[in-house]
Amino acid sequence: MLCPYFGRWPVWINFFIESCKWNPEVRWRLYSDCGAPQNRAENVDVIPVSFADYKALVRARLGVAFDPANPYKICDIKPALGHIHEQDIAGYPFFGYGDLDVIYGHIAAFYSEQRLADFDVVSTHPERLSGHFAVLRNTPAMRRVCERISGFDAMLLEPQCVGTDEFHLTNLLMTSTTERKLFVERHSTVLSARGWHDGTTDYPQRWFWKAGRLTTEHDTEREFLYLHFMRWQSARWINDPPVHGEAAWVGRDIIRVDWRRAGAEGFCVSPQGFTSI
Repeated sequence: MLCPYFGRWPVWINFFIESCKWNPEVRWRLYSDCGAPQNRAENVDVIPVSFADYKALVRARLGVAFDPANPYKICDIKPALGHIHEQDIAGYPFFGYGDLDVIYGHIAAFYSEQRLADFDVVSTHPERLSGHFAVLRNTPAMRRVCERISGFDAMLLEPQCVGTDEFHLTNLLMTSTTERKLFVERHSTVLSARGWHDGTTDYPQRWFWKAGRLTTEHDTEREFLYLHFMRWQSARWINDPPVHGEAAWVGRDIIRVDWRRAGAEGFCVSPQGFTSI
């Protein structure tokens, strides 16, 4: 899982890493200028690199004058990450990318080696490629899939994000018959308009993580792949009018339990933030 991230770690980074730690089948590489987080995991590599040097790497690998002022623009290089980091993913059957505003459950319970064997692209939404968690087979074609996106180089020169992954790469993959696709809704993003797995919009307010197992107050026995709390932590994607509970974390101290204790005893994620179970 390739994750460039620049600026300052989110306050929940140690919880994110703890959830990664319990997925030894997966390796994360975080390219960042944020320094070393307190929490460490054998399967999470933090690669120190400045934003300027990372942009230089992108320019060298893609041959594009990529030089955005805002690190958020890095989202638009997601379709090219396999090519940019080709050496880093050598020997792995799959590579992927994702966001940091997530807490993982047991990934292999959903995407085992046997389950992935029949697919080239995996998404956690049925109708588009999920930017917060996507998995691609490590082949030359998938590493260079960005080259099939019309106007991709020009998009990288635009100052604002244009959704190359969730919009343009989605359009390419959904009309292509070349790749074998596994696009299944995993109900990971709270307050999403797509609704909960029972057909309602009654999303659970409390999610529980313990020893690598992720459940909710509505489904205490059912495990979930991951929790994507984008709509709690940011007003960036709020609708007009907003859904009740969106951006609940903005301006609040949301870390209510020490990450060490949380790793040992489990924790709850809710509109109140990270708390003890």
